[in-house]
Amino acid sequence: MDNIGAPPSAVHGEIDGNGQYFEFTADTRYVLDEGFGVRDTSSLVLKSLFQKAAGWELKVEAHRPKQNYIWLKINPSLKEGAYLLSVTSNCIVVESSSGEGLVRAQEDLAQLLSNRVEEEEEMTWKVPVMEVKEGYTKI
Repeated sequence: MDNIGAPPSAVHGEIDGNGQYFEFTADTRYVLDEGFGVRDTSSLVLKSLFQKAAGWELKVEAHRPKQNYIWLKINPSLKEGAYLLSVTSNCIVVESSSGEGLVRAQEDLAQLLSNRVEEEEEMTWKVPVMEVKEGYTKI
């Protein structure tokens, strides 16, 4: 991913601390903001990760389901390249003013997934409930 550029200067993250997680499963869906269109998959970093490592891929939806989704949301009030990443046990919301910020947020999320938890015979893919703000400055 050579086209990403230098990261914004400020990163702030907080883990919830309640021991709750968002768990990726074969039913997890990507939801793209209206600015993307369902066919624009250029910023879906995690899609290929799960295809290669888990044997399944995240599906793309036009509308948010009740739970178990990642919402890539355009937020024009954020500075170029900045992002907000909010993880709950129900969903993950990634906000940025550009595709660059959305890609960077997913790359950071993928790093969190590299610490998978092995339970019984299957690998689970969990991210703790948290909020991350990288380069967050409203314009």
